[in-house]
Amino acid sequence: MEHYREETNCWMKFRAMEFLVNFLKNHNKDIDNEDIFSVIGYACTQAQLVWEFRNFFSPIKRRTFKNSYRRRRNEALDFKTSPQEFLRNIWNLNLARSKILEFIEHVVRKTVAAQAPAALRPEKKWTELVKMMQLDTFEENILLIARCVCHDILCEYCVSGRSNADDAIDFIAKCLDCPKEKVADAVSENSRLRRYDCVDDDLDFRYRLEDFFSGIQTDPLSSSYYQKMKKAALPWDFYGELAQTHGTLLKKLLRAGKPVNILLYGAPGTGKTSFARSLAAELKLECYNIAQSSSDYGRNNRSDSSPEFRFAALQICDNSIVNEKSVIIVDEADEMLLGNHFSAFQNYSGPNEKSRLNAILDTLKTPVIWITNCPAYALDESSRRRFDYSIKFEPLNAAQRLAIWKNNVSRMKLKKYFTDELLEGLANDYPISAGGITQALKNLALFSPAGNEVEEVVRKLIGIHCKLMDIDCKADEKLLPARDYSLAGLNIKGDIKLEMIVGAVRKFINDSGSASPDRPRMNLLLSGPPGTGKTEFVKFLAKEVDKKIHVCMGSDLLNMYVGGTEQNIKNAFARAEAENAILFLDEIDGMVQNRERSSHSWEVTQVNELLHRMENFNGVMIGATNFFRNLDPAIMRRFTFKLDFNYLDNEGKKIFFERMFKCSLTPAEVRRLNAIPNLAPGDFRTVRQALYYLDSSSNALRLESLEKESAAKPATSPCTSAGRFGF
Repeated sequence: MEHYREETNCWMKFRAMEFLVNFLKNHNKDIDNEDIFSVIGYACTQAQLVWEFRNFFSPIKRRTFKNSYRRRRNEALDFKTSPQEFLRNIWNLNLARSKILEFIEHVVRKTVAAQAPAALRPEKKWTELVKMMQLDTFEENILLIARCVCHDILCEYCVSGRSNADDAIDFIAKCLDCPKEKVADAVSENSRLRRYDCVDDDLDFRYRLEDFFSGIQTDPLSSSYYQKMKKAALPWDFYGELAQTHGTLLKKLLRAGKPVNILLYGAPGTGKTSFARSLAAELKLECYNIAQSSSDYGRNNRSDSSPEFRFAALQICDNSIVNEKSVIIVDEADEMLLGNHFSAFQNYSGPNEKSRLNAILDTLKTPVIWITNCPAYALDESSRRRFDYSIKFEPLNAAQRLAIWKNNVSRMKLKKYFTDELLEGLANDYPISAGGITQALKNLALFSPAGNEVEEVVRKLIGIHCKLMDIDCKADEKLLPARDYSLAGLNIKGDIKLEMIVGAVRKFINDSGSASPDRPRMNLLLSGPPGTGKTEFVKFLAKEVDKKIHVCMGSDLLNMYVGGTEQNIKNAFARAEAENAILFLDEIDGMVQNRERSSHSWEVTQVNELLHRMENFNGVMIGATNFFRNLDPAIMRRFTFKLDFNYLDNEGKKIFFERMFKCSLTPAEVRRLNAIPNLAPGDFRTVRQALYYLDSSSNALRLESLEKESAAKPATSPCTSAGRFGF
């Protein structure tokens, strides 16, 4: 490998000699580091250099050099040292330095003239790089100097170590014998050298390019930056409602032949990338994908996935393809859109990153589809304004997952393995992405299981995937009511029985097609102390009306960024409506505090957002709270029914005791049970679980445990009565 590099770099070394001569013309100072002259030692031996020195200078001049050196160093000028050390010694004598420069020019000129023409021609890969980057001669020379420094062919540490880009500009300007301002302009932030990431902020050569030059990467250089997508895309009609809703406008934008920026954002695994590819295929546009790292397509072993690299790749692609007949896809664009230090939305991108993104959005010549999993509010407003069109991809609901299951089963010719009932069950049980579904089916095909093994195998494959991705599969099983649950025994204040509430909800669901503006909404508020049966009632209700439940804790919806909570609230209602499920907001008091006590504007806006969604929700929404007093008065008017769950009365205590412990009570035990205050259904379950593994459990022990549960509660309940049921 070293021999190979020596052969390919020889033309660089001859060019470096020319740069060195220019540098010395502009550097009339002592040189501490002899390595600045090492490039001459590449083509000129010590004997040759001494011979040239003796023929170039007269005996008198040589004697003057020797005497001066002896006076300064108290030693004789050594002609047996290395060429670079010898040249540094005579340069630093500062005797007729212009004549020394003439001597060095003479040596360089004679050395270069002795080479075969082929040795002086740039290597083909260098020419390919210059052409792809569209560099002019001046920019090419700057990049070549940076590469020579990278390879230690040129040494820029001639006086002291370089510390910043200004020192590099000074060195390059001397090597090119030109004003510093010209170099500074050629390496400015908006220059080709910087935009295409040929050099970094300190003007160091991007060393990952060396894999291309060294032969490790044999593919075209462009393949490290972008690649034409050849894989067949899904048919456009596969996207159904999404294609119908957005297709007309998207097609008009892309057919206009002008550069547009389209943003696809939202939940991961929702088909954003495949949608973009299908859109390009539908319009018969050449589709190019920007590499996510420099090793994606080429065989580059120095992977670079920085935003700088990807922005460079995007601009290189934009300048290399037929803009009017193409579309570019920038997948996984999170860091590019938000800044490379933006992690989990902890730090917004800085002004330089934002201005770079905006400048690129404004100057691209090809239509670009940007794909990110980040929410829209995480992008800077000035960047959002620059997108011509955007689509938010919501998490897949069960119906969408079922369509993906069926499509993939058909496409992979696996219909013989699946019944409609099995596919529907998989779609309902596993909230996985389209990619997860495809991967499970591909792996299933490898097993070729017998018909009676299919369900077991596919569920095991998906279960492993869900565990890896931290997906809560079969979550609905946790929302089934307890086996021994019933409405009997609950202490609900009001005149309307719970059975009537269940009937009202069922009637509301059956009347879902009504267009009457007077159709009441179905929002329920469950209030009361912990353990009084609120959550169990929601589970019972969902089972009775045959609906799924989407549970959102109030704390889950809160977001640390302005606008984030409002977006989470909107998403929760949208998802429940899309899946025709009951939306259960537990601990709702955490996000609808009384606005009169608000000290921040965002506290008011999140309450307003919830009120708006409740007002316009076309489904069943249930809120639960242990702190009724804290709720904003306006939200109370949005609840159709308000259910006040209280501690059990004496009859309820007896019902739950006998149901939970499967036993009867003596009159004395009943009196002892009645004397225990503030008992809730949850207390009986807690005691039953605590005594489950004991060898024997008597009513006396059960009553004692219930007394302890009661004594551990605060003296007063945190919840006040919500009043009777009402509209």
